[in-house]
Amino acid sequence: MPTPEPAQVAPHGHVRAAVDLLRERGDRLTGPRRRVLEAMGALPGHPDVAEVHAAVQARGATHLATTYRALEHLCAAGILTHVHLDHAPPRYHFSARVTGSGLEHAHAACRGCGAVLDLPAEVLEPAHRHLAERGYLPHLGHTALSVTCPDCVRD
Repeated sequence: MPTPEPAQVAPHGHVRAAVDLLRERGDRLTGPRRRVLEAMGALPGHPDVAEVHAAVQARGATHLATTYRALEHLCAAGILTHVHLDHAPPRYHFSARVTGSGLEHAHAACRGCGAVLDLPAEVLEPAHRHLAERGYLPHLGHTALSVTCPDCVRD
């Protein structure tokens, strides 16, 4: 199994697409929401609220509660998605609506180092189908599979 790919910064177009989707919904693009989107566009991988808030602070003084509210609103609006990783705080990324990828992807998170690996939606298709056949509506992108990455296995 290959080592997880290094976390990439979102393409600049993701921020533009997020702003457009927010406006299409009739939502206001407040200063804190804009700063959160810009921070998300500049941060690699799946940042947690502390990382997002630090990046937001670099763009202008903002209270931590304001960053939380902006993240919650952007998730509720379908602009951002959060994922729960084992015993760690939630992490955030742009939704499939913003990235244009079609389906939400799943995640695997290393229990040792915390590295997050994106899994294409089709990887968990058999699990999705199994649950759906039994009447369940799966949300497989909301939580991460618990794994140990190759680097931590070697340690």
